[in-house]
Amino acid sequence: METAAIEEMFRLEDHHWWFVGKRLLLDALLAADGPPPGGRILDVGCGTGAVLAGLGGRGRPVGVDRSADSLAFCRRRGLLALARADASRLPFRPATFDTVLLLDSLEHVEDELALLAEVRRLLTPAGRLLVSVPAFAFLWSAHDEVLHHLRRYTAPGLRAVLERSGLAVRRLTYTNLFAFPPALAVRGLLPLLGVRRREGTDFRTHARSTNALLLAAYRVEAALLRRLRLPVGLSVAAVATR
Repeated sequence: METAAIEEMFRLEDHHWWFVGKRLLLDALLAADGPPPGGRILDVGCGTGAVLAGLGGRGRPVGVDRSADSLAFCRRRGLLALARADASRLPFRPATFDTVLLLDSLEHVEDELALLAEVRRLLTPAGRLLVSVPAFAFLWSAHDEVLHHLRRYTAPGLRAVLERSGLAVRRLTYTNLFAFPPALAVRGLLPLLGVRRREGTDFRTHARSTNALLLAAYRVEAALLRRLRLPVGLSVAAVATR
């Protein structure tokens, strides 16, 4: 990920609807899956630390990222349980973590199976992986390029790669339901009409009222995710076990 994008994320993720909404959905998925809070949690590709900072109530979180810039921003949040490492060679003993998070990380690596093998090695026998990735190749845009994504997924595609790695998929759902229609219009349909795609990421600041409205939509989606599997969305998420 480019340094400018990392700085932008740090500046926005405490209040921007996309980042706050992402954490609401994470909480919903973890709560729906159980078990109760506790144990060791590893956030692989922890970025600038907003998710990591919110995990303290669920257990003992550790963050790992290959970007020194990202980890520097984590430290500015007061986070100290950090490691700099390549995701396919994580510096931890086997069966160390009860929960591993791969949130918008799997799409960055060349060898998906190597990373998932590492995750499987690190999970306790009853441990779980929660993975979230961007959905649908037809939504590919400059946003993906700036963030150095290598691919986008479908739900069947994510299931297939998880199962090839030896993990058992316990839950599979699309997420970011309410962000899907505008993304489809901007990324999918406008280029067909000859409208040039904008450069850079899709992260933009909004009026407080707009931000609040979008967050309200995410709260509705979080409630739905506790009970339902969503048929479409801007992302796809899975819970998997050893």
